[in-house]
Amino acid sequence: MKKTWIDRQQDFLMGLLRPLVAIWMRIDAKRVVKKDSFFDFRRKEPYVMLANHTFMFDVIHVPLCLRTVPFIIASQTLFTKQPAKFFVTQVAHVIAKSKGKSDIITIKNIYTAVKKGYSILIFPEGNTTFYGDTGYIEEATMKLIKKLGIDVITCNVKGGYLSKPRWATGKRKRRQIELNYQLTIPKEQLATLSTEEVAQTIRSALYHNDYDYQRQVMIPHPGKQLAEGLEDVVYVCPHCKSINSIRTNNNQIHCIVCQKEGYVDQYGFIQGFIYDNLIEWNEFQRNYRDALRRSQLSSTGILSFMSMEDESQNIIGPIELKYQEYKLYLSGSHTEEIPINEIINVTITLRRDLGFIYQDKHYIIKLDHYSAAFLRTLQDKY
Repeated sequence: MKKTWIDRQQDFLMGLLRPLVAIWMRIDAKRVVKKDSFFDFRRKEPYVMLANHTFMFDVIHVPLCLRTVPFIIASQTLFTKQPAKFFVTQVAHVIAKSKGKSDIITIKNIYTAVKKGYSILIFPEGNTTFYGDTGYIEEATMKLIKKLGIDVITCNVKGGYLSKPRWATGKRKRRQIELNYQLTIPKEQLATLSTEEVAQTIRSALYHNDYDYQRQVMIPHPGKQLAEGLEDVVYVCPHCKSINSIRTNNNQIHCIVCQKEGYVDQYGFIQGFIYDNLIEWNEFQRNYRDALRRSQLSSTGILSFMSMEDESQNIIGPIELKYQEYKLYLSGSHTEEIPINEIINVTITLRRDLGFIYQDKHYIIKLDHYSAAFLRTLQDKY
């Protein structure tokens, strides 16, 4: 299948911008690249590459080593505003994966890209990790890989999470990542494996615990606000079991109920609390979902409605979002009462953009606080 005019335009513009992007990424983080002998960065034959999603810019770092830029599968909700919309439709090779729509269109676009000779890059978790380890991967991704029938390359990204945690509002210095590329499943072997075997192989290749990695390398990431934003992802105090009682300031962590205090050190570890990392803290707090759902939550934010037809966002304005007794209450620029059992397709994008569908309307609320707590009251998948 021949490339279209827009394909050629994107190829040209990406080639033109590559040197500038490379400089930008060198400023963003020091990059250590490793690969096995079976994968060539100059390769032209199409393949599907999968990578774990550790921080926002790994979507740029991972394909930067490749001579031919692949088509990247990305959430539609990330590209509903200018100038990002222009970049992903006119400059970069991007296939939108829509929430609330059938995956048929996405799959069709993937097959078309492969027929044109392009490779595909997927971050199968769908979201950047909040806690530091590789998250849930949809079974549908494994089925797609089987149907594509091309080589499966994996890139395990290490160090990105603690260099730039998704929840963090403060900057870290000395950011560094390690990219590990390998041919994980040759296409000849892919044909002989079941979907379950493919899933097991890929999950094993992509799994990464950034705290375990940091214990080995101990790269310092100093900063003056290392703890700020932590209350967006932890909502149960591990000492007194209070809900939504964690507060942060600069590098300090504080429970307002039991007065327990601690801090985040320059290596990203938590000092003074039972858990020195967010992976174990999150495993602990997931046992308190019923208590969380019985609690009350409140945050200010900005409400937008997303149009699935033209992929645009209509900003409504500032609101207060409250959760109480299994309902969401919106007030301010928009007033509404929403039973949570009627909500579907709940997601968190970027740092704390809460998205969901209610009565065929797609809500996006840029929360100021407590994104993980709101997410867990509405669903317990992630």
